[in-house]
Amino acid sequence: EVEGIVSSIVYEGLMGYFDSTPSLGKKIVDKCLTAARAREAARKARDTVRKTAMTGGGLPGKLADCSDRDPANTELYIVEGDSAGGSAKQGRDRKFQAILPIRGKLINVEKARLDKVLENREIRTMITAVGTGIGSGEGEGAFNIEKLRYHKIIIMTDADVDGSHIRTLLLTFLYRQMPELLKQGYVYIAQPPLYKVTRKKRVEYIDDDAQMTKMLLGLGSEDVRLRSLENDKEVAKKQLGEILELLQSLDKFARAIHRHGGDFSDYLEQRDAKKKTLPSHLVKIWEGNDETVHYFQSEAALAKFGKANPDLGLFGDDDEENGEALGQAEEEETAEEAAPAKRGRKAKKKEGPRRRARHVELHEHTAVEEILAKLNRKGLSVEHYSAQDEPLFEIHHGDNGNGDVRRLFSISEILEAIMDVGRKGLQIQRFKGLGEMNPKELFETTMSPETRKLLRVEESDAVEADEMFTKLMGEEVEPRRHFIQENALNVRNLDV
Repeated sequence: EVEGIVSSIVYEGLMGYFDSTPSLGKKIVDKCLTAARAREAARKARDTVRKTAMTGGGLPGKLADCSDRDPANTELYIVEGDSAGGSAKQGRDRKFQAILPIRGKLINVEKARLDKVLENREIRTMITAVGTGIGSGEGEGAFNIEKLRYHKIIIMTDADVDGSHIRTLLLTFLYRQMPELLKQGYVYIAQPPLYKVTRKKRVEYIDDDAQMTKMLLGLGSEDVRLRSLENDKEVAKKQLGEILELLQSLDKFARAIHRHGGDFSDYLEQRDAKKKTLPSHLVKIWEGNDETVHYFQSEAALAKFGKANPDLGLFGDDDEENGEALGQAEEEETAEEAAPAKRGRKAKKKEGPRRRARHVELHEHTAVEEILAKLNRKGLSVEHYSAQDEPLFEIHHGDNGNGDVRRLFSISEILEAIMDVGRKGLQIQRFKGLGEMNPKELFETTMSPETRKLLRVEESDAVEADEMFTKLMGEEVEPRRHFIQENALNVRNLDV
């Protein structure tokens, strides 16, 4: 008896409210449609899982399965590209290694609805191969860890930007739809080598640029003598090794300054000679096609510059850094400039392109000061970092250090000169992709349990991981821009 009365009152109240606030009504309708799409997506997921081998159907045709049926013993390699997939299929151990090639970039699951995600052929193939189903809930098609067909899911992509992108998309999908795989430690990332080095008949594989630099410096310093032309003294072997380590650290910071738009030689010229301190802040300014870089020794000096140039927007109302990022439009009209002139009022005259600025705090300046002090104690002055008119050093190499002679005009040349000596007699091949390795090389370097290197993906902090995926892979651009600005200096394996 009461149900009809309550329904009628609620209906009248809701209709009146929706008539007065149509935007809210639209949101509720959209939410209902989204829920309906999610139910349809879940149904498609169940249909996909029904086709797996675990439920009696067939496996994807692209999957080269292994002969062992015990999940605890088996591995699934998800490989970027058909070419690398073909090499992996030929080089694998067929007993326990399965290969699933994927072609092209996957759909970004952070930006797409689940039904759109499941329309992606590569995603459907991967779900079928893994066998667990996806998502939460109960019943056939929902995620079930007991149906996992392999206890090692290994992502193997190229060591370039595209490979990193595909790896990130794969991890995003697994984190959102199969999080239990990460929680239980079933997901791994393969570590293919970046270089192949042949010396006479000996072959060695190098993982990254840092390892390559270390090897070249080690080989180069074996048979060289470094002599200072200022005092005509030879640098001792032990001291040469210490100098090379310091120069490597200095080179890392120099490259970081370059990425921020500065020049390391110019940066060193801003050193306070009395205090022996370096600038702690960098500001790059764009004005039309012109670019200028300014360095500041303190926050006070930066604040003074910011107040004298308010149009740069270096600081907000709360005096916090508010610089703009690279890639923003060079010329932006304000609303007042863009609007037509009102009657009785002249339009504001546009005064050329708007200036933009980007501020970077150089946290490592104290570490660089310490490096320069150590180099100075070893006889290498900061004033000699850039090329001089007269040579500063001689490097003798070959014939136990008595062979060829090369003259150096700056301390910044020492590192590269030693590496050039180390390169002599070597054949160095840089792998641009997995497909450049033949099946035997791919197995020996990346797939053999005896020699390979795998990184296990762990979900150590679910909340932090969730925020990171949302920030980097979601639709909001601003949080991603700020993250890149703040962490660009810490980037590794950068491929430009």
